[in-house]
Amino acid sequence: MLELRVLRHVLAIAAAGSVNAAATALGMAQPALSRQLAAFEREVGFRLFDRGPGGIRLTAAGTRFLPMARELVARADAVETAARSFADGVPELLHVVAPATTVSDVIAPFVAAAGPAGPMVTASEELPAAVFTALARGEADLAISSGPPPAEFATRLLFRFPVWAYVPSSHRWARRRPASVAIAELAGEPLIVLGIEHGTRRLLEQAMEHEGLAYHRAFETDAPQIAQALAASARGVAVVSDDPRYGLRPLVIVGPVGPLRISLHAAWDPAHYAAASIDRWVAALAAYSVSRYGDLTDDQAVDADADGATAMTSISTTISS
Repeated sequence: MLELRVLRHVLAIAAAGSVNAAATALGMAQPALSRQLAAFEREVGFRLFDRGPGGIRLTAAGTRFLPMARELVARADAVETAARSFADGVPELLHVVAPATTVSDVIAPFVAAAGPAGPMVTASEELPAAVFTALARGEADLAISSGPPPAEFATRLLFRFPVWAYVPSSHRWARRRPASVAIAELAGEPLIVLGIEHGTRRLLEQAMEHEGLAYHRAFETDAPQIAQALAASARGVAVVSDDPRYGLRPLVIVGPVGPLRISLHAAWDPAHYAAASIDRWVAALAAYSVSRYGDLTDDQAVDADADGATAMTSISTTISS
């Protein structure tokens, strides 16, 4: 039966190029390591190394065997790491599923700002309507999307983000102060909107319906970046919630009950082995969102600088934990 300890020693010999050098690196006596290698070769039934005056070199069988030994040792290390992670309730790698805008504008900036503390994070992009379904299928540890998550998950409201009407600097609304537009005004513009699976689209249509209005859908896309790119090329007004690009000017959309805002919810399995750690990570993400976008109140105003970067201190919002 192959022992992982001996496999590690064999790999050390191959890496060092000699038994003497490997013994020194491992803190072992050279004769003991030589006996161990000889016993291992007898156990497997073939020689791993040819010995000669110039040292040792891998045999043909050893050349084929070593990559498998490295893979086996790496898998064993991964199992040990995972076992410690499960026992400690701290994920070594946190897999998040979220819409593309949330990944690029919320999760990625938070990971960059967090530094080396906390788990490594990877993310998968899904349309908003499919995010919580992916979580239910076990494809991620954490899901973040708009709309209320299914009742079986643990949840937290991260933030209520504004829905923006983006216009190029040449648009007649670009220099408005305060930088806002009424829903009725939007009804008279060609709008670039996201697909109906996106919360921003549903909010827009609900606000229009409430006011008894219809709007001109100039273009529909599932990519918010494309929506902004089209707005930058003067094809219409983009209605999205992601951060500004291409020098666009953001305008708060004022609906029948105030500024349009989209709630971003985090959800995870309450029975997850790292549920407590996930909850802490989500709480830190929520606090980061407040620090980045501001704890916004109803009587503040939105402004944008000449580059179109938003000092988002003007949207009515509520942060709950």
